[in-house]
Amino acid sequence: MLPSCISNPAERRRRIAAATASVPADHWVTLRQGPRQVCRAPLAQELLLYRVDNGRLLAGLQERLAHQPKRLQQLAEQESEPGTQELLHELLVDKARDPKGPILQELERLAVQTEPLLVDAEGVVVNGNRRLAAMRWLLTVDPQRYARFEQPMAAVLPPEVERADLEFIEAALQMAPETKLAYGWLDRRLKLREQRDQLGLADEWIVEAYRMADPGQVGRELAELELAEAYLAEISGTPLRYSAVADAESLFCGLAGQLAALPRRLARPWRALGLLLIDQRAQLDPSLAKHFPFAEPVAAELAPLVLARLAQEWGLEDAEPDKEEEPTLRKPVLRELTALALSEQPRERLAAQVQDQLDAARLQFRQERIPQRLIQNLRQVRRQLEKLDLGRLEGREAQHLRGELAALLAEAQPLLGAGNALSPPPASTWRTLFHRWRR
Repeated sequence: MLPSCISNPAERRRRIAAATASVPADHWVTLRQGPRQVCRAPLAQELLLYRVDNGRLLAGLQERLAHQPKRLQQLAEQESEPGTQELLHELLVDKARDPKGPILQELERLAVQTEPLLVDAEGVVVNGNRRLAAMRWLLTVDPQRYARFEQPMAAVLPPEVERADLEFIEAALQMAPETKLAYGWLDRRLKLREQRDQLGLADEWIVEAYRMADPGQVGRELAELELAEAYLAEISGTPLRYSAVADAESLFCGLAGQLAALPRRLARPWRALGLLLIDQRAQLDPSLAKHFPFAEPVAAELAPLVLARLAQEWGLEDAEPDKEEEPTLRKPVLRELTALALSEQPRERLAAQVQDQLDAARLQFRQERIPQRLIQNLRQVRRQLEKLDLGRLEGREAQHLRGELAALLAEAQPLLGAGNALSPPPASTWRTLFHRWRR
């Protein structure tokens, strides 16, 4: 339940002034006149008010009160009233749960306030309304665990600060461009490795600190970093030049995932082929990341089949791979194929050949699946036709159905007349229904 706030602004001002009277001014804020240090102190919940003019709530308030224009106009005048504060609290708790800025989950996990609220001399929160709402909500859930939130730390603006100053402060703190630079994908993984391998931090600590949902994510991210460094050393010849692969996160992440799923004997050659494709990514299909070895293969047999065909194309294996059975690849052939992919042979030609074989294999497997999918679809169409009440068909619907069935029969004629292997029944379901509708 929302704590009752002191409605008298003079009383709130007096108590806040007393709380900060002997506190040094050590917290910097940016006013229109320039940076200034203000006092900060723990303040009782009853001294703190949500601000009606909070920029995060403008759209929510107008939508909620679209049919109550007078109520919307009165909110600012009745800012300290319980009804106003309850409404603001409800909206702010929803904002605090937003996964784009999950401040409620953060406070729930830490149970500690890490940044002070910013309030004016009367306790109206200028910056930190969502945090205050989250702290109040958590207090109702578990008062003992979140007892520190009974008196949130607040930095208090000087009494002479005016309304225009508050708007300036909100814009400067919340709406100005973010100056923090996001970690690059390689920076993050380098930091992870330093923390685990050099600082000796346990994986459990890292998972907690980085908010990882899966403990196995640490190992996966370090495997992705290892692949990137292998590429720079073995293919690019520029060790530690991380900027050269800054644009290839999805490729290294996908390749690492697929290598982990392959049998060990196939993983090493595919690692080499994957690095080769990454090296030539500018010349290859832009949708490279959507296909094996960076995404799941269309069929499990794709990986050994493509390796066998490449071995034959590159003169490493004499026999054409058997299309009926899974190709068998000898270890010496796999070693030679791996070495060739990592060599200084014309890489553009090699990468193009790899992609051609991948495209051909994908097409083959998709073609092989067409009959099974077609049978399933035809059975479904037949079941629907059996349920069809011809007497209730409208003229236009019947005409459309006749047209579609006629087109289907025309397409099926080569299959129906394919000889003894595929002899059509004397009275086809399709033809019978077609003639019935024509009559």
